[in-house]
Amino acid sequence: MPSTELANFLRVALEIQATPFAGVHVDDGVILATDGVMLVTKKFDDKVFLRGRGSISPKAARVLAALAEETWIGSVAVVGNRVTVTARSTRYEEKIGEVAGEYCEVNLPDFHCPRAPVARMLGVLTDESRGWQQIVENPNLKALKEMSARDYVALIDNPRNGGELFRPKEIDDPHWYSVAQLRRGLRLFGARARLSVRRNDKGWLAFEDGYGHTFAVTPFVKHN
Repeated sequence: MPSTELANFLRVALEIQATPFAGVHVDDGVILATDGVMLVTKKFDDKVFLRGRGSISPKAARVLAALAEETWIGSVAVVGNRVTVTARSTRYEEKIGEVAGEYCEVNLPDFHCPRAPVARMLGVLTDESRGWQQIVENPNLKALKEMSARDYVALIDNPRNGGELFRPKEIDDPHWYSVAQLRRGLRLFGARARLSVRRNDKGWLAFEDGYGHTFAVTPFVKHN
């Protein structure tokens, strides 16, 4: 049985991570990736599953994602750039066939990856001085699916729960967003996820599903 949730997070994280914050970063139960514009994070309630502090290089993250796609991951421990995983093996029984086996410890190769300030980055998403406000629950994101990835969108005025969230960008909009970036980050969530959306006074958006996943994105800004 694959570790679907971890594998999906890592796939999305690897698409988003970029210098100067390359890699996937861990801080006691929280895993995060960012390029400085977009950010995806997952908070695990079970800190035994994901523990330690450090950074998983893109190379090691791809190995971990491949492992998670094939078998159940029991735990991930990160210390600096060292990643130790417990993964379930299988064995063959003559009358049954392949069955689940024991958990095996897997040490991934150490690849250098600078650490990122995870706590500070997460703090930005809850900093009351930045004017965060919830703006809508369970938004309709149909417009993003119908538009070209090269297009840009802005928030609809006074969005309603269950209603459309975005419209095509207009020339006088103070903030706008890339359809391509939004699509990439929203892959973090399942097709049936019920999302909550917050916005701060600088136009940053944060999408959350109530299960520890967050996707945040900063806008393009009009300068007079």
